[in-house]
Amino acid sequence: MRVGMGGRAISIAFAALTGCATVPRTFQCPTAGGPPWRQLASERFILRTDLAAVEAGELLGRVERLRAAVVAGLPGGAPEPSGRVEIIAFRTLEEFRPFAPENALGYYVRYEGGPPRIVVPGELGPWQRAMLAHELSHDLLAGAYKRQPRWFAEGLAVYMESVEEGAQGTRVTVGMPSKLRFERARKSSVPVRELLVWDGTPALHPGVDYYASAWLLVHWLVHARPEAFAEIRRHLVQGGEPEVAWRTALPEYDPASEGSLERLDAVLAAYVKGKLGTSTRDAEAVPVVGYFEQPLATPEVHAVRLAIWQFRAKKTEAELRSEVRETLEEDGSHPIALEYLGVLDRQDPAPLARLAVAGHPADARAYTFLARSLTGPEDGSEREAAYRRALALSPRNPAAYLNLGQELRASGRPAEALPLVRQAAHLAPWSTQVLAGYAAVLADLGRCDEADAAERSAMDAMPERSTGEERRNIQERLRSLTGQCRAGPAAGPGGGAP
Repeated sequence: MRVGMGGRAISIAFAALTGCATVPRTFQCPTAGGPPWRQLASERFILRTDLAAVEAGELLGRVERLRAAVVAGLPGGAPEPSGRVEIIAFRTLEEFRPFAPENALGYYVRYEGGPPRIVVPGELGPWQRAMLAHELSHDLLAGAYKRQPRWFAEGLAVYMESVEEGAQGTRVTVGMPSKLRFERARKSSVPVRELLVWDGTPALHPGVDYYASAWLLVHWLVHARPEAFAEIRRHLVQGGEPEVAWRTALPEYDPASEGSLERLDAVLAAYVKGKLGTSTRDAEAVPVVGYFEQPLATPEVHAVRLAIWQFRAKKTEAELRSEVRETLEEDGSHPIALEYLGVLDRQDPAPLARLAVAGHPADARAYTFLARSLTGPEDGSEREAAYRRALALSPRNPAAYLNLGQELRASGRPAEALPLVRQAAHLAPWSTQVLAGYAAVLADLGRCDEADAAERSAMDAMPERSTGEERRNIQERLRSLTGQCRAGPAAGPGGGAP
Protein backbone atom coordinates (compact mmCIF):
# COMPACT_ATOMS: atom_id res chain seq x y z
CA MET A 1 0.00 0.00 0.00
CA ARG A 2 1.30 3.44 -0.90
CA VAL A 3 0.71 6.59 1.06
CA GLY A 4 -0.10 9.47 -1.25
CA MET A 5 1.87 12.71 -1.14
CA GLY A 6 1.00 15.57 -3.42
CA GLY A 7 2.83 18.72 -4.46
CA ARG A 8 1.22 20.76 -1.68
CA ALA A 9 2.75 18.52 0.99
CA ILE A 10 6.18 19.01 -0.54
CA SER A 11 5.84 22.78 -0.60
CA ILE A 12 4.73 22.83 3.03
CA ALA A 13 7.68 20.66 4.05
CA PHE A 14 10.11 23.24 2.68
CA ALA A 15 8.20 26.46 3.26
CA ALA A 16 10.23 27.36 6.33
CA LEU A 17 13.54 27.28 4.45
CA THR A 18 14.78 30.56 3.06
CA GLY A 19 17.96 31.42 1.19
CA CYS A 20 20.69 29.32 -0.38
CA ALA A 21 23.29 27.44 1.68
CA THR A 22 21.35 26.54 4.84
CA VAL A 23 24.43 24.71 6.13
CA PRO A 24 27.43 27.08 6.19
CA ARG A 25 29.91 26.35 3.41
CA THR A 26 32.02 28.18 0.85
CA PHE A 27 29.68 27.43 -2.08
CA GLN A 28 27.14 30.07 -3.05
CA CYS A 29 24.56 29.19 -5.68
CA PRO A 30 23.69 31.80 -8.35
CA THR A 31 20.48 32.80 -6.55
CA ALA A 32 22.52 33.73 -3.47
CA GLY A 33 25.01 35.80 -5.43
CA GLY A 34 27.41 33.10 -6.56
CA PRO A 35 28.83 33.10 -10.10
CA PRO A 36 26.43 32.03 -12.85
CA TRP A 37 26.74 28.55 -14.29
CA ARG A 38 26.44 27.74 -17.96
CA GLN A 39 26.20 24.68 -20.20
CA LEU A 40 28.13 24.37 -23.46
CA ALA A 41 27.13 21.49 -25.72
CA SER A 42 29.27 20.43 -28.69
CA GLU A 43 28.94 17.31 -30.79
CA ARG A 44 31.19 15.28 -28.47
CA PHE A 45 31.07 17.02 -25.08
CA ILE A 46 28.70 18.71 -22.65
CA LEU A 47 30.47 21.16 -20.37
CA ARG A 48 28.80 22.43 -17.19
CA THR A 49 30.80 25.10 -15.41
CA ASP A 50 30.86 28.37 -13.48
CA LEU A 51 33.76 29.64 -15.57
CA ALA A 52 33.13 32.88 -17.43
CA ALA A 53 31.82 32.48 -20.98
CA VAL A 54 35.15 33.11 -22.72
CA GLU A 55 37.07 30.78 -20.37
CA ALA A 56 34.43 28.06 -20.75
CA GLY A 57 34.68 28.24 -24.53
CA GLU A 58 38.47 28.04 -24.35
CA LEU A 59 38.29 24.99 -22.07
CA LEU A 60 35.90 23.19 -24.41
CA GLY A 61 38.23 23.98 -27.32
CA ARG A 62 41.24 22.57 -25.46
CA VAL A 63 39.36 19.35 -24.71
CA GLU A 64 38.22 19.00 -28.33
CA ARG A 65 41.79 19.50 -29.57
CA LEU A 66 43.07 16.97 -27.06
CA ARG A 67 40.50 14.44 -28.26
CA ALA A 68 41.62 14.99 -31.86
CA ALA A 69 45.23 14.47 -30.79
CA VAL A 70 44.35 11.22 -29.01
CA VAL A 71 42.46 9.96 -32.08
CA ALA A 72 45.52 10.66 -34.22
CA GLY A 73 48.06 9.30 -31.76
CA LEU A 74 46.49 5.95 -30.90
CA PRO A 75 48.43 3.17 -32.64
CA GLY A 76 46.19 1.76 -35.32
CA GLY A 77 43.77 4.67 -35.06
CA ALA A 78 40.31 4.58 -33.54
CA PRO A 79 36.71 5.24 -34.61
CA GLU A 80 34.80 8.29 -33.50
CA PRO A 81 33.07 7.71 -30.15
CA SER A 82 29.29 7.41 -30.50
CA GLY A 83 28.21 9.11 -27.29
CA ARG A 84 28.97 12.38 -25.56
CA VAL A 85 31.24 12.88 -22.58
CA GLU A 86 30.08 15.17 -19.77
CA ILE A 87 32.54 17.59 -18.16
CA ILE A 88 31.95 19.36 -14.86
CA ALA A 89 34.52 22.13 -14.41
CA PHE A 90 34.64 24.15 -11.20
CA ARG A 91 35.96 27.69 -11.48
CA THR A 92 38.53 27.22 -8.71
CA LEU A 93 40.40 24.40 -7.05
CA GLU A 94 38.74 25.38 -3.75
CA GLU A 95 35.29 24.76 -5.26
CA PHE A 96 36.41 21.48 -6.79
CA ARG A 97 38.01 19.90 -3.73
CA PRO A 98 34.84 19.25 -1.69
CA PHE A 99 33.51 17.15 -4.59
CA ALA A 100 36.60 15.05 -5.19
CA PRO A 101 38.26 12.03 -3.60
CA GLU A 102 41.11 12.75 -1.22
CA ASN A 103 44.09 14.41 -2.98
CA ALA A 104 42.49 14.12 -6.44
CA LEU A 105 43.13 16.88 -8.97
CA GLY A 106 40.52 15.53 -11.36
CA TYR A 107 38.63 12.28 -11.89
CA TYR A 108 36.64 10.33 -14.44
CA VAL A 109 33.45 8.39 -13.78
CA ARG A 110 31.68 5.71 -15.78
CA TYR A 111 28.33 5.01 -14.14
CA GLU A 112 25.62 2.44 -14.93
CA GLY A 113 25.24 3.15 -18.62
CA GLY A 114 24.96 6.90 -18.79
CA PRO A 115 27.50 9.21 -20.40
CA PRO A 116 31.04 9.16 -18.97
CA ARG A 117 31.69 12.14 -16.70
CA ILE A 118 34.90 14.10 -16.15
CA VAL A 119 35.20 16.34 -13.08
CA VAL A 120 38.03 18.89 -12.97
CA PRO A 121 38.96 22.33 -11.72
CA GLY A 122 38.65 24.86 -14.53
CA GLU A 123 42.37 25.10 -15.23
CA LEU A 124 43.77 22.11 -17.10
CA GLY A 125 47.26 21.57 -15.74
CA PRO A 126 49.61 18.79 -16.89
CA TRP A 127 48.08 16.22 -14.51
CA GLN A 128 44.50 16.90 -15.62
CA ARG A 129 45.55 16.84 -19.25
CA ALA A 130 47.23 13.46 -18.87
CA MET A 131 44.15 12.12 -17.05
CA LEU A 132 41.86 13.34 -19.84
CA ALA A 133 44.07 11.81 -22.54
CA HIS A 134 44.12 8.51 -20.62
CA GLU A 135 40.34 8.33 -20.23
CA LEU A 136 39.49 9.58 -23.71
CA SER A 137 41.74 6.79 -24.97
CA HIS A 138 39.64 4.26 -23.07
CA ASP A 139 36.46 5.59 -24.71
CA LEU A 140 37.98 5.30 -28.16
CA LEU A 141 39.48 1.86 -27.53
CA ALA A 142 36.14 0.54 -26.27
CA GLY A 143 34.56 1.43 -29.60
CA ALA A 144 37.34 -0.17 -31.63
CA TYR A 145 38.11 -3.46 -29.83
CA LYS A 146 35.71 -6.25 -28.95
CA ARG A 147 38.23 -7.65 -26.45
CA GLN A 148 40.65 -5.70 -24.30
CA PRO A 149 42.85 -7.48 -21.78
CA ARG A 150 43.73 -5.02 -19.04
CA TRP A 151 47.44 -4.88 -19.88
CA PHE A 152 46.52 -3.81 -23.42
CA ALA A 153 43.85 -1.25 -22.49
CA GLU A 154 45.79 0.38 -19.65
CA GLY A 155 49.13 0.17 -21.45
CA LEU A 156 47.74 2.06 -24.43
CA ALA A 157 45.93 4.58 -22.23
CA VAL A 158 49.13 5.34 -20.29
CA TYR A 159 51.01 5.51 -23.60
CA MET A 160 48.59 8.25 -24.69
CA GLU A 161 49.05 10.31 -21.50
CA SER A 162 52.14 11.79 -23.14
CA VAL A 163 50.34 13.14 -26.21
CA GLU A 164 51.71 16.53 -27.24
CA GLU A 165 50.22 18.77 -29.91
CA GLY A 166 52.29 20.76 -32.37
CA ALA A 167 52.05 24.51 -32.65
CA GLN A 168 49.26 24.38 -35.23
CA GLY A 169 47.48 21.41 -33.64
CA THR A 170 47.97 19.27 -36.74
CA ARG A 171 50.91 17.12 -35.57
CA VAL A 172 51.02 15.08 -32.37
CA THR A 173 53.84 13.27 -30.61
CA VAL A 174 53.34 10.29 -28.30
CA GLY A 175 55.61 7.84 -26.53
CA MET A 176 57.25 9.33 -23.46
CA PRO A 177 55.46 8.90 -20.12
CA SER A 178 55.59 11.08 -17.05
CA LYS A 179 58.67 10.84 -14.86
CA LEU A 180 56.66 8.88 -12.28
CA ARG A 181 55.52 6.24 -14.82
CA PHE A 182 59.00 5.96 -16.28
CA GLU A 183 60.73 5.50 -12.91
CA ARG A 184 58.20 2.90 -11.78
CA ALA A 185 58.70 0.96 -15.01
CA ARG A 186 62.46 0.95 -14.50
CA LYS A 187 62.54 0.12 -10.80
CA SER A 188 59.34 -1.82 -10.01
CA SER A 189 58.41 -3.67 -13.16
CA VAL A 190 55.73 -6.37 -12.86
CA PRO A 191 56.73 -9.69 -14.51
CA VAL A 192 55.01 -10.21 -17.85
CA ARG A 193 53.52 -13.51 -16.64
CA GLU A 194 51.59 -11.60 -13.97
CA LEU A 195 50.79 -8.70 -16.26
CA LEU A 196 49.09 -10.89 -18.86
CA VAL A 197 46.58 -12.17 -16.28
CA TRP A 198 46.06 -8.81 -14.55
CA ASP A 199 42.34 -8.18 -14.11
CA GLY A 200 42.35 -5.26 -11.66
CA THR A 201 41.71 -7.28 -8.51
CA PRO A 202 44.11 -6.91 -5.55
CA ALA A 203 47.44 -8.45 -6.50
CA LEU A 204 51.06 -8.82 -5.42
CA HIS A 205 52.18 -5.36 -6.56
CA PRO A 206 50.86 -1.81 -6.11
CA GLY A 207 48.45 -0.74 -8.83
CA VAL A 208 50.80 1.98 -10.07
CA ASP A 209 53.38 -0.69 -10.93
CA TYR A 210 50.91 -2.54 -13.15
CA TYR A 211 50.11 0.65 -15.06
CA ALA A 212 53.78 1.48 -15.56
CA SER A 213 54.61 -2.08 -16.62
CA ALA A 214 51.67 -2.19 -19.04
CA TRP A 215 52.97 1.04 -20.58
CA LEU A 216 56.43 -0.48 -20.97
CA LEU A 217 55.10 -3.61 -22.67
CA VAL A 218 52.94 -1.56 -25.05
CA HIS A 219 55.80 0.85 -25.80
CA TRP A 220 58.09 -2.07 -26.65
CA LEU A 221 55.44 -3.58 -28.92
CA VAL A 222 54.68 -0.28 -30.69
CA HIS A 223 58.30 0.72 -31.27
CA ALA A 224 60.26 -2.55 -31.31
CA ARG A 225 57.70 -5.11 -32.54
CA PRO A 226 55.10 -3.16 -34.57
CA GLU A 227 54.12 -6.14 -36.74
CA ALA A 228 53.42 -8.29 -33.69
CA PHE A 229 51.44 -5.47 -32.12
CA ALA A 230 49.38 -5.08 -35.30
CA GLU A 231 48.62 -8.83 -35.17
CA ILE A 232 47.49 -8.57 -31.55
CA ARG A 233 45.26 -5.62 -32.42
CA ARG A 234 43.76 -7.50 -35.37
CA HIS A 235 42.72 -10.40 -33.14
CA LEU A 236 41.27 -8.14 -30.44
CA VAL A 237 39.32 -6.02 -32.92
CA GLN A 238 37.64 -9.22 -34.12
CA GLY A 239 36.90 -10.39 -30.58
CA GLY A 240 39.55 -13.09 -30.46
CA GLU A 241 40.81 -14.52 -27.20
CA PRO A 242 43.70 -12.41 -25.84
CA GLU A 243 45.76 -15.53 -25.11
CA VAL A 244 45.44 -16.68 -28.72
CA ALA A 245 46.30 -13.19 -29.98
CA TRP A 246 49.47 -13.17 -27.89
CA ARG A 247 50.65 -16.64 -28.93
CA THR A 248 49.95 -15.94 -32.61
CA ALA A 249 51.80 -12.63 -32.62
CA LEU A 250 54.67 -13.64 -30.33
CA PRO A 251 55.17 -17.43 -30.56
CA GLU A 252 58.66 -17.16 -29.10
CA TYR A 253 57.09 -15.82 -25.89
CA ASP A 254 54.35 -18.43 -25.53
CA PRO A 255 53.43 -18.54 -21.81
CA ALA A 256 53.20 -22.33 -22.03
CA SER A 257 56.88 -22.54 -22.97
CA GLU A 258 59.04 -22.70 -19.86
CA GLY A 259 61.18 -19.62 -19.34
CA SER A 260 59.79 -17.74 -22.38
CA LEU A 261 58.15 -14.90 -20.49
CA GLU A 262 61.11 -14.62 -18.17
CA ARG A 263 63.26 -14.01 -21.24
CA LEU A 264 60.86 -11.24 -22.23
CA ASP A 265 61.22 -9.72 -18.75
CA ALA A 266 64.95 -9.45 -19.42
CA VAL A 267 64.31 -7.91 -22.86
CA LEU A 268 62.02 -5.26 -21.34
CA ALA A 269 64.43 -4.50 -18.51
CA ALA A 270 67.16 -3.76 -21.07
CA TYR A 271 64.73 -1.88 -23.33
CA VAL A 272 63.62 0.62 -20.68
CA LYS A 273 67.25 1.49 -19.92
CA GLY A 274 67.93 2.46 -23.52
CA LYS A 275 66.82 5.44 -25.56
CA LEU A 276 63.07 5.21 -25.97
CA GLY A 277 61.46 6.28 -29.20
CA THR A 278 58.45 8.49 -29.87
CA SER A 279 55.98 8.67 -32.75
CA THR A 280 54.75 11.73 -34.63
CA ARG A 281 51.50 11.61 -36.56
CA ASP A 282 49.16 13.94 -38.41
CA ALA A 283 46.08 15.09 -36.52
CA GLU A 284 42.81 16.70 -37.47
CA ALA A 285 42.98 20.48 -37.15
CA VAL A 286 40.34 21.88 -34.78
CA PRO A 287 40.60 25.65 -35.35
CA VAL A 288 37.02 26.42 -34.25
CA VAL A 289 34.73 24.41 -31.98
CA GLY A 290 31.02 24.88 -32.54
CA TYR A 291 28.81 24.65 -29.48
CA PHE A 292 25.45 25.72 -28.14
CA GLU A 293 25.55 27.71 -24.89
CA GLN A 294 22.76 28.24 -22.40
CA PRO A 295 22.57 29.40 -18.78
CA LEU A 296 22.27 26.71 -16.12
CA ALA A 297 19.43 27.47 -13.71
CA THR A 298 20.13 27.33 -9.98
CA PRO A 299 18.24 24.02 -9.45
CA GLU A 300 20.41 22.43 -12.13
CA VAL A 301 23.55 23.74 -10.43
CA HIS A 302 22.44 21.89 -7.30
CA ALA A 303 21.63 18.84 -9.44
CA VAL A 304 25.20 18.85 -10.80
CA ARG A 305 26.50 18.84 -7.23
CA LEU A 306 24.12 16.03 -6.23
CA ALA A 307 25.22 13.98 -9.25
CA ILE A 308 28.80 13.85 -7.95
CA TRP A 309 28.02 13.90 -4.23
CA GLN A 310 29.12 10.32 -3.64
CA PHE A 311 32.70 11.14 -4.70
CA ARG A 312 33.25 13.66 -1.93
CA ALA A 313 36.10 12.67 0.38
CA LYS A 314 34.15 14.01 3.36
CA LYS A 315 30.38 14.08 3.37
CA THR A 316 27.64 14.23 5.99
CA GLU A 317 23.94 13.54 5.79
CA ALA A 318 23.25 17.04 7.10
CA GLU A 319 25.08 18.59 4.14
CA LEU A 320 23.30 16.29 1.71
CA ARG A 321 19.92 17.17 3.18
CA SER A 322 20.81 20.84 2.93
CA GLU A 323 21.66 20.45 -0.78
CA VAL A 324 18.38 18.63 -1.41
CA ARG A 325 16.39 21.27 0.46
CA GLU A 326 18.03 24.11 -1.42
CA THR A 327 17.22 22.42 -4.72
CA LEU A 328 13.59 21.98 -3.76
CA GLU A 329 13.34 25.59 -2.59
CA GLU A 330 14.19 26.61 -6.12
CA ASP A 331 12.20 23.86 -7.82
CA GLY A 332 9.79 21.82 -5.70
CA SER A 333 9.43 19.12 -8.37
CA HIS A 334 13.06 18.60 -9.36
CA PRO A 335 13.45 14.87 -10.13
CA ILE A 336 16.99 14.44 -8.77
CA ALA A 337 16.22 16.19 -5.49
CA LEU A 338 12.94 14.33 -5.01
CA GLU A 339 14.62 10.99 -5.60
CA TYR A 340 17.21 11.85 -2.94
CA LEU A 341 14.44 13.01 -0.63
CA GLY A 342 12.64 9.69 -0.95
CA VAL A 343 15.78 7.79 0.00
CA LEU A 344 16.73 10.09 2.88
CA ASP A 345 13.25 10.12 4.41
CA ARG A 346 12.37 6.54 3.43
CA GLN A 347 9.28 7.76 1.61
CA ASP A 348 7.32 5.85 -0.99
CA PRO A 349 9.03 7.10 -4.18
CA ALA A 350 6.05 6.77 -6.54
CA PRO A 351 4.18 9.92 -5.40
CA LEU A 352 7.40 11.89 -5.50
CA ALA A 353 8.12 10.59 -9.01
CA ARG A 354 4.63 11.56 -10.18
CA LEU A 355 5.23 15.05 -8.79
CA ALA A 356 8.51 15.19 -10.73
CA VAL A 357 6.78 14.15 -13.97
CA ALA A 358 4.02 16.72 -13.46
CA GLY A 359 6.58 19.47 -12.92
CA HIS A 360 9.03 18.32 -15.61
CA PRO A 361 7.07 16.66 -18.42
CA ALA A 362 10.02 17.08 -20.83
CA ASP A 363 12.74 15.74 -18.51
CA ALA A 364 13.92 12.16 -19.08
CA ARG A 365 15.17 11.98 -15.48
CA ALA A 366 11.62 12.37 -14.15
CA TYR A 367 10.32 9.46 -16.23
CA THR A 368 13.26 7.25 -15.29
CA PHE A 369 12.56 8.04 -11.64
CA LEU A 370 8.90 7.15 -12.17
CA ALA A 371 9.73 3.86 -13.89
CA ARG A 372 12.12 2.85 -11.10
CA SER A 373 9.51 3.67 -8.47
CA LEU A 374 6.88 1.37 -10.03
CA THR A 375 7.94 -2.02 -8.74
CA GLY A 376 4.75 -4.11 -8.74
CA PRO A 377 3.82 -6.62 -11.45
CA GLU A 378 0.63 -4.65 -12.00
CA ASP A 379 2.71 -1.59 -12.91
CA GLY A 380 4.29 -3.15 -15.98
CA SER A 381 2.46 -1.12 -18.63
CA GLU A 382 3.03 2.21 -16.92
CA ARG A 383 6.65 1.33 -16.18
CA GLU A 384 7.31 0.49 -19.83
CA ALA A 385 5.58 3.68 -20.96
CA ALA A 386 7.76 5.73 -18.60
CA TYR A 387 10.94 4.12 -19.91
CA ARG A 388 9.79 4.73 -23.49
CA ARG A 389 9.16 8.39 -22.72
CA ALA A 390 12.60 8.71 -21.09
CA LEU A 391 14.23 7.28 -24.21
CA ALA A 392 12.30 9.61 -26.50
CA LEU A 393 13.52 12.57 -24.43
CA SER A 394 17.13 11.35 -24.19
CA PRO A 395 17.95 9.50 -27.43
CA ARG A 396 21.74 9.67 -26.97
CA ASN A 397 21.82 8.22 -23.47
CA PRO A 398 22.82 4.52 -23.42
CA ALA A 399 21.13 4.01 -20.04
CA ALA A 400 17.78 4.95 -21.58
CA TYR A 401 18.14 2.20 -24.19
CA LEU A 402 19.32 -0.31 -21.60
CA ASN A 403 16.48 0.45 -19.17
CA LEU A 404 13.78 -0.06 -21.78
CA GLY A 405 15.51 -3.14 -23.17
CA GLN A 406 15.70 -4.73 -19.73
CA GLU A 407 12.04 -3.96 -19.12
CA LEU A 408 11.04 -5.67 -22.38
CA ARG A 409 13.26 -8.64 -21.60
CA ALA A 410 11.69 -8.97 -18.13
CA SER A 411 8.26 -9.06 -19.75
CA GLY A 412 9.31 -11.93 -22.04
CA ARG A 413 10.00 -9.91 -25.21
CA PRO A 414 13.72 -10.34 -25.91
CA ALA A 415 13.34 -9.89 -29.68
CA GLU A 416 11.94 -6.39 -29.07
CA ALA A 417 14.69 -5.71 -26.53
CA LEU A 418 17.56 -6.69 -28.83
CA PRO A 419 17.84 -3.52 -30.98
CA LEU A 420 17.64 -1.41 -27.82
CA VAL A 421 20.39 -3.17 -25.91
CA ARG A 422 22.49 -3.39 -29.07
CA GLN A 423 22.28 0.41 -29.41
CA ALA A 424 23.17 0.79 -25.73
CA ALA A 425 26.26 -1.35 -26.31
CA HIS A 426 27.14 0.76 -29.35
CA LEU A 427 26.92 3.97 -27.29
CA ALA A 428 28.61 2.58 -24.17
CA PRO A 429 30.94 -0.29 -25.16
CA TRP A 430 32.97 0.46 -22.01
CA SER A 431 30.09 -0.33 -19.62
CA THR A 432 29.96 -3.69 -17.87
CA GLN A 433 26.27 -3.18 -17.04
CA VAL A 434 25.36 -2.42 -20.64
CA LEU A 435 27.35 -5.31 -22.09
CA ALA A 436 25.94 -7.70 -19.49
CA GLY A 437 22.43 -6.60 -20.43
CA TYR A 438 23.24 -7.17 -24.08
CA ALA A 439 24.62 -10.65 -23.32
CA ALA A 440 21.47 -11.54 -21.39
CA VAL A 441 19.16 -10.67 -24.28
CA LEU A 442 21.34 -12.55 -26.78
CA ALA A 443 21.27 -15.59 -24.50
CA ASP A 444 17.48 -15.42 -24.26
CA LEU A 445 17.31 -15.49 -28.05
CA GLY A 446 19.58 -18.51 -28.30
CA ARG A 447 22.40 -16.55 -29.95
CA CYS A 448 24.95 -18.21 -27.72
CA ASP A 449 28.21 -17.37 -29.51
CA GLU A 450 27.31 -13.68 -29.57
CA ALA A 451 26.23 -13.87 -25.93
CA ASP A 452 29.58 -15.42 -25.02
CA ALA A 453 31.43 -12.61 -26.81
CA ALA A 454 29.38 -9.92 -25.07
CA GLU A 455 29.92 -11.68 -21.75
CA ARG A 456 33.71 -11.67 -22.22
CA SER A 457 33.64 -7.99 -23.17
CA ALA A 458 31.58 -7.24 -20.05
CA MET A 459 34.23 -8.88 -17.89
CA ASP A 460 37.04 -7.00 -19.68
CA ALA A 461 35.22 -3.74 -18.95
CA MET A 462 34.81 -4.24 -15.20
CA PRO A 463 36.21 -1.19 -13.37
CA GLU A 464 39.40 -1.71 -11.42
CA ARG A 465 37.66 -0.53 -8.25
CA SER A 466 35.26 -3.51 -8.45
CA THR A 467 35.53 -5.82 -5.46
CA GLY A 468 36.27 -9.50 -5.78
CA GLU A 469 32.70 -10.26 -4.72
CA GLU A 470 31.29 -7.99 -7.41
CA ARG A 471 33.40 -9.71 -10.01
CA ARG A 472 32.35 -13.16 -8.85
CA ASN A 473 28.68 -12.17 -8.81
CA ILE A 474 28.65 -10.89 -12.37
CA GLN A 475 30.77 -13.81 -13.57
CA GLU A 476 28.31 -16.27 -12.07
CA ARG A 477 25.31 -14.42 -13.47
CA LEU A 478 26.73 -14.21 -16.96
CA ARG A 479 27.92 -17.81 -16.99
CA SER A 480 24.49 -18.91 -15.81
CA LEU A 481 22.85 -17.02 -18.67
CA THR A 482 25.12 -18.39 -21.36
CA GLY A 483 24.95 -21.86 -19.79
CA GLN A 484 21.17 -21.77 -20.06
CA CYS A 485 21.56 -20.59 -23.65
CA ARG A 486 23.62 -23.67 -24.51
CA ALA A 487 20.99 -25.86 -22.89
CA GLY A 488 18.29 -24.22 -25.05
CA PRO A 489 16.50 -20.87 -24.50
CA ALA A 490 13.09 -20.93 -22.98
CA ALA A 491 10.52 -19.56 -25.42
CA GLY A 492 8.52 -16.63 -24.09
CA PRO A 493 6.17 -14.03 -25.50
CA GLY A 494 7.88 -12.35 -28.39
CA GLY A 495 10.82 -14.73 -28.19
CA GLY A 496 12.82 -16.09 -31.07
CA ALA A 497 15.48 -14.59 -33.25
CA PRO A 498 14.38 -11.56 -35.29
